[in-house]
Amino acid sequence: MLRDNLELNSGLVKFRSRESAVAYLETLLQYYKARQEEYGHQLGEQLRSPQGEAPKKEKKEKKEDKGAQQPVRGWTKVGSLPVNTADAQGALAQVTLRIVDDYKSRVERVSEALKSFQDVDSLSQAGTKSYTLFVYKGVPEGVIVEDMAKKEVFAFTGRFRAV
Repeated sequence: MLRDNLELNSGLVKFRSRESAVAYLETLLQYYKARQEEYGHQLGEQLRSPQGEAPKKEKKEKKEDKGAQQPVRGWTKVGSLPVNTADAQGALAQVTLRIVDDYKSRVERVSEALKSFQDVDSLSQAGTKSYTLFVYKGVPEGVIVEDMAKKEVFAFTGRFRAV
């Protein structure tokens, strides 16, 4: 269940205590750090591996097609998706770098959210509270604090008569 919540792109995550919310944020931070490191290692391996003859062939193709417009870095737009058929290894390194940058940004933002969360209780009175995190694109963007003692319950009373 926790892994499902960690991979939550956007939504609300509710906690019954401050400690469980902090534990979630710490776990989320560690998860993003691990993913950043994993993709970073993949990127390093891709950059260190020899690329063989692909760059030489690409240079020959450019000389032959000087008049034709070449797609930037081998990417061509097919419908709404960019597709790379010219340099698979280079394209893989390029998108892996984007993933590493995304996880780096998430680590920074979740770290800031965790630091900010420490001051949330100073905004409201003491008591038993529940916390709802607003998560947007995998990063906490807001906290909703509810006082559980003051929680009103809707009650409906009525008299009915069978006809």
